[in-house]
Amino acid sequence: MTTIVKLGGSIITDKTEYRRFMKHDTEKVVSMLSSLGDDLVLVHGGGSYGHIKAREYGIPGPINERSRKGFSLIHCDMLGLNAEVSEILISNDYRFISLPPAGFIFGRTRSYSAFRKYFESGFMPVTFGDVYVKSDTEYGIYSGDTLVYDLARIFTPERVIFLSDVDGIFNRNPKLYSDARLLSRLDEDATFQPSAIDVTGGIGRKLEIMKKVRRYAKSVYLINGLKPERLRMLDSPDLIGTVIK
Repeated sequence: MTTIVKLGGSIITDKTEYRRFMKHDTEKVVSMLSSLGDDLVLVHGGGSYGHIKAREYGIPGPINERSRKGFSLIHCDMLGLNAEVSEILISNDYRFISLPPAGFIFGRTRSYSAFRKYFESGFMPVTFGDVYVKSDTEYGIYSGDTLVYDLARIFTPERVIFLSDVDGIFNRNPKLYSDARLLSRLDEDATFQPSAIDVTGGIGRKLEIMKKVRRYAKSVYLINGLKPERLRMLDSPDLIGTVIK
């Protein structure tokens, strides 16, 4: 069984503090991935290694002297974050290969053939959100969620699991409403008013990418990665999380 896992930046970093890696939380969730018993493809977000400096240097945005400097800095930071994650993967005895987006994304060109070749050779492909050259005049950010979507189209996995710092998708913002109800099961046609999900739109965007990914995967989950023991309950009716089937 093939499963794509997205480790959210909110799990592996403190998103409020530049380059603060959450080693203990990352170790916990990585140690639980083996319980899936699947052939894995792993994507991780950027968190505070990517977003803070991206805002500071105006990326995504036009190419200029300042954004060129920011481009290199952010890419270096993301390689550093990937190195932190990689050390934990090694300590958990994973056979994997890291594939930075700069090696397969440039402008409109996408070349994912290396993922399939390494996967078929017994390696777990690992990639991450990063900056990229969008056009002759603009830099972009290729997000981890977009990578998950691209990889789902290629691998048509049985499962895609988004691990974030929330329990799932609620009928209203649980930070504002004490009676908010976790929506444990949705269909791919589910729609909500923006105020019903998240006033910032963050969870709304997550739902939209989950629905897109569901076109190529049998099941798509959103689970709290800070409570990784829930990965053992994917097929249980008692799962705390949201699934689209």
